[in-house]
Amino acid sequence: MRSSRRHPRHSARSLAPRLMRRGGKRGAQRSVAPAAGRAGSRRRPLASSVWVWVAVVILAVATAGTLSWWNQRPLEVPQGFSEDAVAAEMVRVVDGDTIVVSIEGDDERVRLLNIDTPETVHPTEPVECGGPEASEAISGLLAPGDVVVLDFDQEMRDRYDRLLAGVFVEDVFVNEDMARQGWGEPAYFAPNDRFLAVVEEAWAQAEAEDAGMFSPQLAC
Repeated sequence: MRSSRRHPRHSARSLAPRLMRRGGKRGAQRSVAPAAGRAGSRRRPLASSVWVWVAVVILAVATAGTLSWWNQRPLEVPQGFSEDAVAAEMVRVVDGDTIVVSIEGDDERVRLLNIDTPETVHPTEPVECGGPEASEAISGLLAPGDVVVLDFDQEMRDRYDRLLAGVFVEDVFVNEDMARQGWGEPAYFAPNDRFLAVVEEAWAQAEAEDAGMFSPQLAC
């Protein structure tokens, strides 16, 4: 005997909601992958930015190290000077015949050999005629940071522990130029006479041209 029960028949209309629900679930699962891909695409530019900043920092550190080495490198004496000559960095002008330089990080006072300019900073003497002009003249030849060459004679220091030197900057012999401008009078302090003849010749030229201390316009 056949059973009187009948299996329920599902119409296409009754199955549609189920399929839609199942399909919706599968669609929801498939939609996860693109979202993850977008998150990954956001992480990749972030990682790239980090590496760019790391490279920038490394480059900055390397540049700073190179500049530090360059600034601290030993100064070299050009050819044509004596074996005792040294290169130094100009620090400041004291007066017309005295400057301060830095030699390997140490400041040294330097008295220009074989010239004598009017006083401006003597502790017990007043400012002399032409003193400010002489200081201005040497300041026009030497500026802080300039690389100068000091060339010496027989005695390298005086009783005040100042270095005694001919001072050169680029192609200018400062001692001679100060005499030629009429501010550096020839001076001989034995035994140093290495630059005396050159200074005397420049001083004679200044006198012939009414320069410096020989100028009729000098108001003192």
